[in-house]
Amino acid sequence: GHMHHERMISLEEEAPELKNAAKKMINPIEVILEQNFDWQGYNDGYGHPETEYLENKLSLIRSEFRLAVDKCIDIRRAEIGELRLHQIQTSGISNRLEAQLAEKIKQLEALIHELDTQKILSVENEGMVAPAVYAYRIGFIRGLEQYQQEKLFAGSTGLFNQ
Repeated sequence: GHMHHERMISLEEEAPELKNAAKKMINPIEVILEQNFDWQGYNDGYGHPETEYLENKLSLIRSEFRLAVDKCIDIRRAEIGELRLHQIQTSGISNRLEAQLAEKIKQLEALIHELDTQKILSVENEGMVAPAVYAYRIGFIRGLEQYQQEKLFAGSTGLFNQ
């Protein structure tokens, strides 16, 4: 039984990492939303000063966001699957444990519902994706204005061509 005991210890040691992993589950969405959209928009507005480019890029931001949400939903569904399995395996042992498992499953289902809602909201640039879309659009307009001042207006006055 000595080997078994050692395995138990190593699992105990890994437990904190597992807890951290659970905290990082939302990551796919954060990775998308933590980009500097204002800066991206500015560079794009300056480099590609066209409405069509802006619309395409906003569409891309929305679809990347929805993909990230789908990843999060998959992770949460897998978690529910594991909890359900655990529920079956430990059925009848402890009412408290069963109640805790049921509560955790309910929380995860609520989270999945919220994530689904965010996907729907993103279609109209609303919800969690809104700040990213707003920042990109504002940046794009600033880049576009900078482009116009430098390229279009500067030359036409004749002041800068001396």
